[in-house]
Amino acid sequence: MSNRSNEILSPSAAAVGLGVALIVLFVVCALARLVAPGLQAAHAWVGLFTTAPVQSLQAWIEGLVFSVVFGAIAGTVFVFGYNATIRRAR
Repeated sequence: MSNRSNEILSPSAAAVGLGVALIVLFVVCALARLVAPGLQAAHAWVGLFTTAPVQSLQAWIEGLVFSVVFGAIAGTVFVFGYNATIRRAR
C-alpha cells in the first residue's frame, strides 16, 4: 500500500487546476459585479486582472487570459516548493 501523503505532485496538473480555479473565481466575481455593481466583495478581485470596465469584452478577455497565466505560474511555483519540501521530509 502506498503512502499518498508523500506523493510527488505534477506541475502541469497543478498549473491547470489553479488556472481553472482562478477562471471560475473571476467569472463569479465579474458576474456579481454586473448584478450588484455596488457590492465591494467582487470589485477588488476583478481589478486584479483588468482595469477595463467589467461590462466590456476587453475585461472578460483579459480576466480569463490572466487568470490562466497567473494560475499556471502560481500552481507551478507551489508544486516545485511542495515537491522540494516533501523530498526533504522523506
